[in-house]
Amino acid sequence: MTRGLEPIDRDPRLPDLEKRLDDRERELAAVKDGLLQLQTRYFAEVGALYDELGELDRRVAELEIQFGLRPPPDERAEDADVDEPTDADAVLAAGCATRSAPSPDLKRVFRDLAKAIHPDRAADGPERFRRHSLMAEANRAYAERDEDRLRLILRAWERHPGATLDPDHDGDGGSARRRVAAIEERLLAIDGEFADLRSSAIWRLKTKIDDARAQGWDLLAEIVSEVKRQIGRSTARLAALRRQAQSQLS
Repeated sequence: MTRGLEPIDRDPRLPDLEKRLDDRERELAAVKDGLLQLQTRYFAEVGALYDELGELDRRVAELEIQFGLRPPPDERAEDADVDEPTDADAVLAAGCATRSAPSPDLKRVFRDLAKAIHPDRAADGPERFRRHSLMAEANRAYAERDEDRLRLILRAWERHPGATLDPDHDGDGGSARRRVAAIEERLLAIDGEFADLRSSAIWRLKTKIDDARAQGWDLLAEIVSEVKRQIGRSTARLAALRRQAQSQLS
């Protein structure tokens, strides 16, 4: 047996950890692929309709302002150059919830973790990189109010303080510790990526679509139908305004 592999082979945790990491990587890739397909489908089927609706509404607004049926836009709002969310954005953003304030326990765990892993305390480049990675995961967990994940990060650090991912850093004797630390940190990073996905608008839309499908109806088809109905109403309104404009000219 090669001497450099002995520490890894003797660590009983590695087979289970490596299998768990492989499973989680596959799961993450599958979820990302599914969300990308849904997003592509959504903008192909719904996005173009919203573009059409937006153009119709713009023309309707111009004529209504011309006929004094609505006030002109606020010039101060135009100067601010802030775009209002489109209906498409609103659909994707549906279901957003305001996060609660962080609890005292969450703040305490985050402070303890931040003190322990602050990158300025790193002894070298590889350790600084590891601290930066863990700090990024800690910030993400804090933003998600995920105290359990913060505690996992803290425990991972306490088990392997200052561990480096550099394979030549401390000889063959530390390779098992480095491998375990690297896998555990990647698992934490994957948890963070899942948390980001779960907070995204496209994830919430997928959840609503899945819930609707379980009840026997197609939410995306309903969205398409509703936008088409709005297009029909805006088209009729625009035609009426144009007829009014034509009658005034004749």
